[in-house]
Amino acid sequence: MQSYEEMRERLAQIPDLELSLNEPLAAHTRFGIGGRAALLADASSEAAFIEALRVAQAGGRRWLVIGSGTNLVVSDAGFDGVVIRFSGARITGDGRRIEVEAGASLQALVDFAIERGGAGLERMTGIPGQVGAAIYGNAGAYGSSMADFVRFVRVFDGKNVQKMASEAVLFRYRSSIFKQRKDWLILSAELECPSGDPMELRARAEEIRAIRDAKYPPAMRCAGSIFKNQLFDELPPRARAAVPPEIIKGGKVPSAWFLDVTGVKGLRHGGVRVADYHANLIYNDGGATARELREVIDELKRRVRERFGLELEEEVQFVGFEALPGLDTLEQTPRVLDSLLAGMSEEDLHWQPAPGRWSAAEVLAHLAHAEECCFGARLRAFLTQDGPEFADYDAEDFRGAPLDGAMVRLRGARRANLDLLAAAPASAALRTARHRGLGRVTLREQLNEWAFHDLGHIRQIAEIVRARRYYEGMGPWRAEYEVKP
Repeated sequence: MQSYEEMRERLAQIPDLELSLNEPLAAHTRFGIGGRAALLADASSEAAFIEALRVAQAGGRRWLVIGSGTNLVVSDAGFDGVVIRFSGARITGDGRRIEVEAGASLQALVDFAIERGGAGLERMTGIPGQVGAAIYGNAGAYGSSMADFVRFVRVFDGKNVQKMASEAVLFRYRSSIFKQRKDWLILSAELECPSGDPMELRARAEEIRAIRDAKYPPAMRCAGSIFKNQLFDELPPRARAAVPPEIIKGGKVPSAWFLDVTGVKGLRHGGVRVADYHANLIYNDGGATARELREVIDELKRRVRERFGLELEEEVQFVGFEALPGLDTLEQTPRVLDSLLAGMSEEDLHWQPAPGRWSAAEVLAHLAHAEECCFGARLRAFLTQDGPEFADYDAEDFRGAPLDGAMVRLRGARRANLDLLAAAPASAALRTARHRGLGRVTLREQLNEWAFHDLGHIRQIAEIVRARRYYEGMGPWRAEYEVKP
């Protein structure tokens, strides 16, 4: 595997290629959030783009192709690899037949068609992003999509350039074959449009632009609608039965309707906000992090899933969110505990199920202490030191700590630790330390142990809650349920 310096030296020899080391990707996304790319390569010609891809592939490093970042959510940790962008923007043709490079902006293509009397594309005026991305996601508006106009797509498949007919692109609603074959990179496309009057097309485009700018102000740091709209015929029965017939347009149902019913308008989390006037619009209201954005997206999906049995699908693409092992459990533990302990009184929390057994309050105190003094300390050492050394953790060390407020302490410490993990690249999982009792361990192994520790104590608290709430009233069934909290 080549070092980034070696790869930079090879890429620097390619004409029409600009390079940046440790480039902030927040500056290249509309959300304005996200960490850095180890290396950013910007190709202004097709030949430079293809050669940069070959160098990245041969170098053994992770690589990624992006457009203008309109629909991109980059993690706070950034992307530990090479990001390649194609900015070739040539557009030629007579309006009815158009050839366009993938790096051209979609608006430039729309304007080109309008000026030459090519009809249909004016409906996409105001949609940000590049033509390549528009083909990739089959972008569209007002009843039209890229599939209506694309006749051929030129693609680099990793070895050769091939020309694909539109039928082979497998266009579907907001999708194409390129979402499955991410190693096929779009270079250019040939489009065909019906004829129209340029003045009429421009007037229609200006009407659409005014509507779009009112809904998605150009200065708003957002990706437009965050979720795809729904095909009515593909909805699960519970969701289909709930949809009012009058909102079904062209066989589609706005995802905003499902979100609106769950009451998400105006929801705020850190620097992320759901618009007051549009439930499918999430934006960076200032100082937002990628972690906060992902949590808002997950919360909106959860509400719709629980209410309608419907799994919303994002239009945005996520970069750098490769899950570290155990992270899903670590994120969910506070919520699971809150749910288990809902309605438990202070007396319940301090109830001892048997002599010598911990109460729920003691389990929470242990979890909070372990979070602060064991896992948190080890995590910081993993991320800031080379080969740190750990001693065994004594579970009895928390005995002197107060039992009250343990859940608040756990939640705060867990949040701080998860923020550290969110800012760490996925490669950090391979960092090592020396455990005095176990020898060499990796952060991956430590995270798995951390999640396993959580699950064990979640089960312990669930047993305590079960015994406290239900056991005495079980009558003849009591003998069937052994309680070992």
